[in-house]
Amino acid sequence: MNLSDAVQKALGQRPELQALRQSTELQRLSIIDAQSGYKPTVAVFAGYSWRSAQFTQPLDLTHEYDGWNAGGQITWNIFDGGMTQGKITQARAQYQKAQTTLADEGRTIELEVRTAYSDFIEAVETLDSQNKVVEVAEEALREARARSSAGSGTQLDVLNAETSLTQSRTTQIQALHDYDTARARLERAIGNHLISYPTK
Repeated sequence: MNLSDAVQKALGQRPELQALRQSTELQRLSIIDAQSGYKPTVAVFAGYSWRSAQFTQPLDLTHEYDGWNAGGQITWNIFDGGMTQGKITQARAQYQKAQTTLADEGRTIELEVRTAYSDFIEAVETLDSQNKVVEVAEEALREARARSSAGSGTQLDVLNAETSLTQSRTTQIQALHDYDTARARLERAIGNHLISYPTK
């Protein structure tokens, strides 16, 4: 994965950005909701009612009225003292703030990915070099043992080669640890899992 793809994946997958995008969209919709204050409100109702006559002489509870009723109501606040405009201004300010927060978080995540990617590449290169150092040390030990067996080398040469190999392997283990740490940080920065780098 190259750096550009890593940044794009992070910007698309990080849960912080997804949450901020949803919050920003809600703030945008709140502007539309605030603007609805300029429009009339329409209410429609319908129903069926039944009642008995309240005043009959003599009192007769069997005298009743029933039937359907329906109606509508339109309310339009032509002058609300600037309340609607105030709500719109507030909603727009909150929307702009949400956009700024989203952009800032995006830049922060991009910087985090770039830093983690750089550290990861450095760790990969260090691990590669340490693998080669171990190969050289192993070859040196084989040569020292061969010379010692042939009588042209000493046991001290073998011990020195073994010490160098042990030191090289210790450094290799540290490089592998640094690689795993850098890889985990890059995975966290991107928000997904990378394919494992082959190691010896």
